[in-house]
Amino acid sequence: MKKQITLTLEQAAIKEYRGRRLRIRAFAGAAKTTTLAEYAEANPSERILYVAYNRAIRDEAASKFPKGVDCKTAHQLAYHSIGRSYSGKLAQNLRLTDIANAVDTRNWTAVKDIQETLTNYLNSADFDIGEQHFNRVEAGTELSGKKAQYRSSVVAGASMLWQRMIDLDDKDVKITHDGYFKLWQTSQPELSSRYTTILVDEGQDLNACLIDVIFRQKAKVIICGDKHQQIYRFRGAINALDHSAMDGVDEMYLTSSFRFGPAVAHTANIILSYKGEELEIIGAGPATKVTRKLPDDIDHHAVLHRTVMGVIENALMLAAQEHKIFWVGGLEAYKFSELEDLYRFSKGENSEIRRRQLLEEYRDFQEYRVIAEESNDREMERSVKLIDTYDDLLERLAELRQCSVKEEFDATVTLTTAHKAKGLEWDAVKLYEDFADPLDPKMEPEERDDELNLLYVAITRAMQILALNSVVIGLMASFVEKRNRQIEHASQALATNS
Repeated sequence: MKKQITLTLEQAAIKEYRGRRLRIRAFAGAAKTTTLAEYAEANPSERILYVAYNRAIRDEAASKFPKGVDCKTAHQLAYHSIGRSYSGKLAQNLRLTDIANAVDTRNWTAVKDIQETLTNYLNSADFDIGEQHFNRVEAGTELSGKKAQYRSSVVAGASMLWQRMIDLDDKDVKITHDGYFKLWQTSQPELSSRYTTILVDEGQDLNACLIDVIFRQKAKVIICGDKHQQIYRFRGAINALDHSAMDGVDEMYLTSSFRFGPAVAHTANIILSYKGEELEIIGAGPATKVTRKLPDDIDHHAVLHRTVMGVIENALMLAAQEHKIFWVGGLEAYKFSELEDLYRFSKGENSEIRRRQLLEEYRDFQEYRVIAEESNDREMERSVKLIDTYDDLLERLAELRQCSVKEEFDATVTLTTAHKAKGLEWDAVKLYEDFADPLDPKMEPEERDDELNLLYVAITRAMQILALNSVVIGLMASFVEKRNRQIEHASQALATNS
């Protein structure tokens, strides 16, 4: 028997919605999935498709939605239709060396530009690759001479790579999951013949490719999300909540967070004030404490980091303190094996390398370093930095393996990046000192919003205790100073007028 829950007025209004297009703006912990499940429960005659951002969110939704609702990831839909034909040549991603071999060049700057041009195309709503996908210059910028020729050569290289990817007979060039998804989008799939209603979760982190599919449908569309949790812009994610296709649609809100109480809500509201957000989160959950330092006697806590480098740096210190560490996403998600091989490669210990492909792709570690610098590949650059920093890296990584546990309830500390923490929650959360400062005057506005979003996501993972880092403390102090100045100016104006 289904457990009865008491809905807020906002949730009840969404449950009773009967229009055709609805945008739901929801804050962190505001029970989005539960609310959408209540809508599905109230509309048993509708044939409903729930589209999730990833498999974990889909699985959670499947446990909450009534039977008869199809809970799918977008890639599941595409794989069933087109992707299965490519099961024999699928790859998670194409490495720079894969691309260089496919287009027959060792110009690593061009290889990186071809990779980014193809990625931009795959994430777009466009049906063909064009100059607009070359992101070395602003869209619409006129180029001439050698610059124009270079752009044309990069676009041609990306087009050639794409044609080899989708060629079922070409076994040398793999296709990525985003590749078959693009083929699905350009086939203009018709979902409305099967579904009367499409519910889209995490609407702030869609890409133009999926948005194009969704908004072509004749079915009722309800998109729910939190624009302040948009943290995958670097992957081509777009905030569908504010897409032009949503102009004039109905709009509702979920402002009550059931994850935490007023203290965390207040901290999150300060962060969002720097983005000009006028609505405030209501901390409707258990009482929470915000502090500078976690209590010494706490049994378990999670530490959220900005970077993978920050995770490993912190882990090395925690290992020395004999902590039991749980890694969100699994230890290998942090590329330990690849780091170990790369370290051996840097020392010339080629016979000890397990992933022999490394030897086939690069002549030596110096070439790897050059490619990392010339292509500005962040993962490669991080790996080089780790090796340069820790001369005893193998021993240190071995220590980390020894103090790592597979089950979180066996751990004294959970480590993760803020990106991997999205959708998760813990009783006690600490923010590490590797987050960027949004008050940096050199930071571009879009970058500042991204960093504020990441801090907001990290802060709203805490259910009972939140330990702040110096960046958030600085933001709070600046907020108080600004508010005090506003009060002083208002008082002076009042005195003058009287």
